[in-house]
Amino acid sequence: MPEIPQRTKFVNGESVPAYPDECEPHTPGPRGYLQWHEWAGRMAKAHAPRQCRGCGLWAIWEPKPEAAAEGSSASRGARP
Repeated sequence: MPEIPQRTKFVNGESVPAYPDECEPHTPGPRGYLQWHEWAGRMAKAHAPRQCRGCGLWAIWEPKPEAAAEGSSASRGARP
């Protein structure tokens, strides 16, 4: 998928969508720098970030297909 240009503006030193009505729901994460990086490291194991089609920020985390398959087999008691 081609990269979406970012359509954001800065408000009080924070990047916010220029047209929030066009944004998809962003995945909430911690606000602190160290906390966010720790959270993103955990998320990256089972999720992949993608760009919001409205604002272009990499702010939407979706489950990886292989992680979803592993989770469904583990919940049924199957062994890897």
